[in-house]
Amino acid sequence: MLTCRKTEMRESPAQWNLDALVGTPGGDTLPCFVAVLTSYCTVQTPNSKDGEAIFGDVAVALGAPPSTPPQAVKGGSCGGEEEDGEFAFTGSMISTTWEFPKERRGAVLASIRGLFGLTDGSSG
Repeated sequence: MLTCRKTEMRESPAQWNLDALVGTPGGDTLPCFVAVLTSYCTVQTPNSKDGEAIFGDVAVALGAPPSTPPQAVKGGSCGGEEEDGEFAFTGSMISTTWEFPKERRGAVLASIRGLFGLTDGSSG
């Protein structure tokens, strides 16, 4: 399970979204964005070794490698100062996608929730 300092979830009939600040083994905090749609999920992390490690954690949780290789996110950067001033990441982001059959959406969402420590449906 990943260690998250803050998470914010949003859900609509079309998709489930997670914005999280994920702790790294070295003690840094990185932004991570996840969207689970009907037949695929996309994960976006910083363009770094630690960011790519998050992709590895997702691959293990989902039991499959990504369907696409990591690609730089158009626009190139994310971050800045958070409203509360606790987090000041600026840097480029990369994204990758996992495709799955529509009937697996519930299992994929459960795996993502478990990976990010959201098994009870709450955010923190």
